[in-house]
Amino acid sequence: MSKRATQENIMSQTTSKRPLTTLQKNTKKAVTVRLKNDVEYRGKIDNVDSYMNLIMTDAEELNDGKTVEKFGRVILRGNNVLFIKLENEL
Repeated sequence: MSKRATQENIMSQTTSKRPLTTLQKNTKKAVTVRLKNDVEYRGKIDNVDSYMNLIMTDAEELNDGKTVEKFGRVILRGNNVLFIKLENEL
């Protein structure tokens, strides 16, 4: 493998490890988001910004894995997010 190919391989691995880049690549895909107050939402990422604020569509609020309320669109402040789980990564 050439030096350039090795550098490109390292760069692609590094890029995929960045959380913001990963979220941006997974727009329109299903995620579960837990907030710091233990509220969970499941839906699809519609948009994400540099502060990791999320706009989700087809969102539903969960309690112990069960749907409590369904929302069409939810905006979550990135500062309140504890974790984001990509459903296709299971």
